Amino acid sequence: MDRLEVRVSITKLLFSLIVVIVPLSIVGLILTGRSEKSLDNAIGTDLKTMAQLYSEDASQFMLDRVNEVMAMAIDPAMVQAVSKPGAAPAGGAMLTNNASQVLRRRRDLDPRLLRVVATDANGTVVAATHNPATSSYAQNELWQAAFNKGQGVIKIGDILFDELTKAYYVTIGVPISDPVSSASIGVLSAAVNISNLLSRFQQSHIANGARALLVNDNGAIVSGPNADAFAHVQSEEFAAVRDSLGSPQGSQNGWATADLPAGRHLVGYANTGLKKNYENLGWVVLVSQEERQATAPTRQLSQFALLMVILGIFMLMLLCVYYYLHRTQKFAHLSEEETISREHSYGSI
Repeated sequence: MDRLEVRVSITKLLFSLIVVIVPLSIVGLILTGRSEKSLDNAIGTDLKTMAQLYSEDASQFMLDRVNEVMAMAIDPAMVQAVSKPGAAPAGGAMLTNNASQVLRRRRDLDPRLLRVVATDANGTVVAATHNPATSSYAQNELWQAAFNKGQGVIKIGDILFDELTKAYYVTIGVPISDPVSSASIGVLSAAVNISNLLSRFQQSHIANGARALLVNDNGAIVSGPNADAFAHVQSEEFAAVRDSLGSPQGSQNGWATADLPAGRHLVGYANTGLKKNYENLGWVVLVSQEERQATAPTRQLSQFALLMVILGIFMLMLLCVYYYLHRTQKFAHLSEEETISREHSYGSI
């Protein structure tokens, strides 16, 4: 049978392959690198969005609790109870007055209110939801900060743990103001359960292996998987993005890559903004995910594309080696024939 043969010069073939494969390989390497950066940017933006959602949730939760305590502080029964220093009954009689009944009704409506105490300008308890351990709060640091020598400032205490209810809580101190002079005439102190807020950060993961952390501005974890405010654990992610948090560009980006001992992570972050009004609530939300895990769905495709580029370059190198060896052998053969021809010529002479 007749055979169809196509003969192509190996030099022309090699030149054509070099012209085609080398530029395509370079373009492939560039596109692979850019695609990985684009993928990191897309995932980082998603983590940033999640961090912002958690941050807004935490901020709104705390502001709602403050507004709730403020609403109790302006209740007419509360203002009347603190307007007459020294006139408030002590012990069980104090718990039956109108102001105490208002506080207990509020607590019944919202179980997050663990304990509420109203004090006058001298720190004397005038109303409460329970029988308080002390009759005067004058030496209490939070009370002093909230009363502020009659100027009145809203203060939020540090996170504490209540053994009776097994709940994390903070004490919110709100000044009770005189309706006429607006001067502070007392303080309403409420122990508020925040366990529901902190539990949102204690899940092992929230989505596709990502995890959320509530961190203080000193890097200590407030709430996270297997960590709380009493563990005094420093966040590795926070240490990696601390500089980004402090710069305008970093705050705008909202995410960064962090080289941690467990590998490279993508970290989205958002500030709750609570520190503007409450000094000890410098809370920052971090949402982190391991880069390999985050890019797993498309990593195989990128690796395949990179492998094809490397394979193409390798095959081209093999062809170049073959061409070089073949050409060397051809020239060696020609040199050998030329030597023999010269020897015959000298012999005939």
